[in-house]
Amino acid sequence: MCATLEEMNLIMEEIKSLERLKEETEDNISALKMKAIEFLQENEATCKTTNDKGKEIFRFIGNIHKATLSTQERESVDKKEVKKLLSADDYLKVCKVSMYQVLRIS
Repeated sequence: MCATLEEMNLIMEEIKSLERLKEETEDNISALKMKAIEFLQENEATCKTTNDKGKEIFRFIGNIHKATLSTQERESVDKKEVKKLLSADDYLKVCKVSMYQVLRIS
């Protein structure tokens, strides 16, 4: 069943309201995560340890949850440079394109 014009307006208002709430919540979570990171770094003497792979990490084990701070790596590839190095056919062999629908409400 299709929504009426009035229902669609209410739907869009509710989406925007929830998006604002989500943004505020994410900001609060980020602030709390920064406090947790500061705690782990300030209490280096008691929180510094090594993980199963022998890498240095910070860990705090609380009453219910555990906080772990470690360094991660992320590798990225410059798409323009890869295109320069590969032929068009070779690039298509390693390129993956995903298509999906996007709803934008402004």
